[in-house]
Amino acid sequence: MNRRLFIQTLAASTYGLKTLDAKDAPIASKAKNVIYICLDGGMSHIDTFDPKDDKEVMGDTTKISTNVSGIELGNRLPKLAEVVDKMSIIRSTHSKTGAHEQAQYLNRTSYRQIGSIVHPSLGSWVAHIQDRKKDIPDYVLISGSSAHPNSGFLPKVKSPLPIIDPNGGLKNSKVDNKLEERMRILKEVNSKFKAPLASEYNEFYDNTVRFLKSKDLELFDLTKEKPEARSRYGNTKLGQGCLLAKRLIKGDIKFIEINNGGWDTHVDNFTKLDNKLKEVDDALSALVLDLDSEGLLDSTLIALVTEFGRTPKINVNEGRDHHPSCYSTVLIGAGVKGGYVAGETNKTASKVAKDPYTISDINATIAHLLGIEAEKERFSPSGRPFKVANKGEVIKDILA
Repeated sequence: MNRRLFIQTLAASTYGLKTLDAKDAPIASKAKNVIYICLDGGMSHIDTFDPKDDKEVMGDTTKISTNVSGIELGNRLPKLAEVVDKMSIIRSTHSKTGAHEQAQYLNRTSYRQIGSIVHPSLGSWVAHIQDRKKDIPDYVLISGSSAHPNSGFLPKVKSPLPIIDPNGGLKNSKVDNKLEERMRILKEVNSKFKAPLASEYNEFYDNTVRFLKSKDLELFDLTKEKPEARSRYGNTKLGQGCLLAKRLIKGDIKFIEINNGGWDTHVDNFTKLDNKLKEVDDALSALVLDLDSEGLLDSTLIALVTEFGRTPKINVNEGRDHHPSCYSTVLIGAGVKGGYVAGETNKTASKVAKDPYTISDINATIAHLLGIEAEKERFSPSGRPFKVANKGEVIKDILA
């Protein structure tokens, strides 16, 4: 990303020119901040948060005990097994969407993907409704892709600030004399126009430069962390993304989304999971323990989501195929019960046996914990009514 594009993106994601008036009346909230981790490709529920006794289903995955009696995980998650007392595990998430792009879109927006409209991501809804007019953005996307819905039909200023690689932080963010001179000329040109829009542009460019000169910029710099801390999270994009998210929480950024791919395990499921689940185990356990020890977990909600599960039947390539009929989602921290399991699947983890939930229900619960009225209708620029989590309902069973 070149400097000009970086400045435009930062300005657009931090300082809006115009927004729809959709701010909610203040309601009680448990969560101040959200870390929304998307495991793209479809994480196997059977090998992780919903292991079974059937050896034919489990393959070479075995069950291990956790620090909560009666709750077991797959054997590749030994560190997370020690923080289950902080988790609500929803084992009965289900969907009718088994294609990656459409299912990932559904995760982030709660709506089915159609050609006539792009819906806002949950993070953009949060930034829009709880607009705080701060010097730093309210929504940051770490390791995102070009397919991300971003702000959808909301103003583009509610798109996330993108961090392509957490190790790189905010590249091209240096303010030098040339940049300041360009800003001065732009302001001079804008000042010749009487339209309010011109003065608004002047204001947010001033604010952008102020942010680029501020100490807040250091929040995005992982070189400020000790090597042992970086190693504890894992030297992976997911690990460093979680460490960066912890730093951003300290800067009171409202919504941080982390994308992590590589979970499509049609071939060699178990070999691939040896590496992928170690990434999750290291990164998420370190994040939970650090937030807890620093007194931030009670106000931070962590969501671990994926677009669907994997088939109980192991295919001829030692892999598992797409399985939207049931899969697991995890919520940790602010406002949710710890050491708790909601819903259940049958003996082979092939279908929901009790209390089915959807990703829209998950997103409605997140919105509720942030103090957002999930059931409230809000209108697009064309006047069409939408809700933050579509038809999703708050999962009251997991609320603390």
